[in-house]
Amino acid sequence: MAKKRAVINSEPLPDASLFVTREEFDQAITALNEQISSLQNKQPDDSGPLTDAPRPRIFHKKKEGKREKLSSTVDSALFELIKQKQQTGQQLAHILDSALWNYFGCPKLSFQSDDEK
Repeated sequence: MAKKRAVINSEPLPDASLFVTREEFDQAITALNEQISSLQNKQPDDSGPLTDAPRPRIFHKKKEGKREKLSSTVDSALFELIKQKQQTGQQLAHILDSALWNYFGCPKLSFQSDDEK
């Protein structure tokens, strides 16, 4: 096993226990590269189905909760997937709500009370 040595500009540092050997460093980098590679090769459905965001109740043709306008452009491949989802009857607003809701860890939405999630 290689000896741990902490040196910057040839001067020893006060607490060498905070440092790792080159071998330990290389192992950590290899493990990180493997994780990155597996994430890059992961298909969208590998994590299991994402849950749809909760839907607000509708009163007199108006959704409960506060709504905000959003305008953006997306990659054409994502746009095609959105169009496919819309062809199954999903509304664009709910597709975006669900994607963002899952991305941000399923937070409580404006129309939900404190006791529901």
